[in-house]
Amino acid sequence: MSAPPSFGEKLHSFLDPSDGAGPAERTFNALLVTLILLTIAVTILGTVPDIAREYGPAIRAFDYVCAVVFGLEYLGRLYVTPLRPGFDGTPRSYLRYATSPLPLIDLLVLISLMVPATTALASLRGLRLLKLLSLLKLGRYSDSLQLIGRVIRQRTGELLSTVLIVLVLVFIAASLLYQVESSAGTKGFESIPQALWWAVVTLTTTGYGDVYPATPLGKAAAGLIMLFGVGMVALPAGMIASGFAEELSRLRQHETATACCPHCGKALE
Repeated sequence: MSAPPSFGEKLHSFLDPSDGAGPAERTFNALLVTLILLTIAVTILGTVPDIAREYGPAIRAFDYVCAVVFGLEYLGRLYVTPLRPGFDGTPRSYLRYATSPLPLIDLLVLISLMVPATTALASLRGLRLLKLLSLLKLGRYSDSLQLIGRVIRQRTGELLSTVLIVLVLVFIAASLLYQVESSAGTKGFESIPQALWWAVVTLTTTGYGDVYPATPLGKAAAGLIMLFGVGMVALPAGMIASGFAEELSRLRQHETATACCPHCGKALE
């Protein structure tokens, strides 16, 4: 007869269920998601001077309540670190987990929630904006957001290559238009660093229109660069879409392989 699970094992199963979230886990996750969204809403409303003056104490009280809830969750996740794959009970292992992306976001959010908006700490008020990082915590409680994360991790190499190509094209475009337009005295192309603004705006297809070529040769070159920009915007989107299709296909195959026959209870082949 197997020994009953310890407190740490129960807590680990509650925070990171591997066999599907039960009612308690779903309720807890729903509470955290609600608090995260309310934190963001309160942060945004707190930037309105009239609301900040009238409801300042209530906002601070809400911040402290959220800090307690998020703090308990953070300590719980830190406590069960030795039960996670690849971690043990050494201080270095705890530190490695604490400095990984999601726990680090949790810690920054906690700091921003606990920094009071007093004169003595006025220089730290910028940390309050870190509460917006709470949105990134939603990925822990959403299967869809976790799917996005897996796709991006799988396509990291291709996406980084695309970013490198875009950077090269930006510098080539800025250098080319500088050579063409600087001799004509066109505003915004007096140097390559100034022309970089036009190149970024053009290749991302934003098109502010505040800087544009004036010479016929510059316009012809800009037209070709714009066409490259359209292709470069579509390329990463295609990569991510392909990654989504592959990941969804893999999930369907996994669900089919683990499905059970309703009559015999055996896994279907």
